[in-house]
Amino acid sequence: MGNRAEQEPAPHMALLDSGWHTDWAPDGVPDGASGAARIRQLAESGFAALAIPEEFGGAGAGLVEVASAQRALGAIDPSAAIALNMHSFTVGLMADYWQRHRDTTWMLLEGITGSHALVASAFAEPGGSPNFMSSRSSAVETGKGYRVSGIKYPCSLASTATLVCLTARVEATDETILALCPAASPGLTVEGDWPSMGMTGSDTAKLVLRDVDVDDRLVFHRGPADVIDDTVISGMVWFSVLLSATYHGVLSALLDLAYRQVTGSGQYGTRVPLLGRATREVLMLGGACRQLGRDFEDGGLSGRAALAAAVALRATLSDVRDRALSAVTPVLGSRLYTRDQPAAKLLVDSLAAHHHPPSLLVCDQVVGDHCTGREISFDPAG
Repeated sequence: MGNRAEQEPAPHMALLDSGWHTDWAPDGVPDGASGAARIRQLAESGFAALAIPEEFGGAGAGLVEVASAQRALGAIDPSAAIALNMHSFTVGLMADYWQRHRDTTWMLLEGITGSHALVASAFAEPGGSPNFMSSRSSAVETGKGYRVSGIKYPCSLASTATLVCLTARVEATDETILALCPAASPGLTVEGDWPSMGMTGSDTAKLVLRDVDVDDRLVFHRGPADVIDDTVISGMVWFSVLLSATYHGVLSALLDLAYRQVTGSGQYGTRVPLLGRATREVLMLGGACRQLGRDFEDGGLSGRAALAAAVALRATLSDVRDRALSAVTPVLGSRLYTRDQPAAKLLVDSLAAHHHPPSLLVCDQVVGDHCTGREISFDPAG
């Protein structure tokens, strides 16, 4: 019979893992495969179909369950997790759209499952945008759909995706489309990479679209540009919950290192309150993440209130990351500044939490706008 430590998780991990449940599990620590190869490997394990309803061949996982899978992957492979987070977000948004509209989106979801496709989320553009569902890219209507031109950057899954979910503003109108585009489409190219310090295996690069034809059947939403509608709200909730869960996994792994590396002698000493403070921060982030996901899934939170809560969670993620690192830095010491140390890699990867939209400059403004009855704006100059 094995000892107690082999049978049960350490107390700190049992606490941080509590409440996170998923039938999918990552296949262990990466074996040295490149970022793109690792991402394909994970996609083939069933991860890519988690959020797709069962009637279309997927696993039928809801928002919180997909978030749990993202967290599990984030704890052992942050780069792959942040890349696949964009697939999970995009497919989850499409599944949610189908649930609300019962339209032809089901054909797209079924196609993604049948081909084991990975879907890149091509929303971000150089210079950013006040509304992440809006776009500077242009879409010119044709007889069979749209001809799209623009730059999407940074875009994860740039070379591994088989489909790209993109936004573009329809020329001569005040509307924006949300559409899928085959990655092999003529005129769509991957150029350069993302010169990041961390998350280097996330297959992130620049997508350039030069007169790319998008079939009208691959457009699953068209609506007023720069308007906060149900699709924007759903997208922000899915994105914030999955993003926070992913970094919860990264921070949990960093805490696990801290606990294991300082307790070899059985002496915690003055490190106890520091570890407790960091654990408290990460624990509360996880609870807030799951609660928002459940409230949105069961309809207890919707509309502008859901949008404000999602933006609040996104900003809280950055705050928790910084407070947890502040507490754990004296515990880990030089390990955080030593090349090839696992703790140093997690430290740098966790910095990417500050990179994602919406801008931290506007998060508190959005929450305040909602709570005071003002019109919500994602424009930091507003």
